[in-house]
Amino acid sequence: MPELINNKKANFGTMPVFVTAISTILGAVLFLRFGYAIGHTGLIGIFGIIILGHLITIPTALAVAEIATNQKVEGGGAYYIISRSFGLNVGAAIGITLFLSQAISVAFYVIAFAESLIPFIGIESIEY
Repeated sequence: MPELINNKKANFGTMPVFVTAISTILGAVLFLRFGYAIGHTGLIGIFGIIILGHLITIPTALAVAEIATNQKVEGGGAYYIISRSFGLNVGAAIGITLFLSQAISVAFYVIAFAESLIPFIGIESIEY
């Protein structure tokens, strides 16, 4: 049961789960297609993307580090930490979302990897 903070029920929204899933899915797109991104958004746009990524990543890493130092982490990784800290219901919801985001990101990673091999196999260009 969630703790009461200032006589209010502590609620965990869907935004942290959504942001984690989207950043996992788009990781390959950002890092393996960096030149493409600079060409379309410009240098200022790329700096904005990097700053936004850091604004999300740093607090998330600090929160995970705080939770992970309070308990012994066993098999299961992120799901184990979340389910033991927030309960099974929240842990299951976040665990399913993490599983789906990692499964979907495989398609993005394969596409990015294939595009990185294009110069080596002799294909001039690919039209989308």
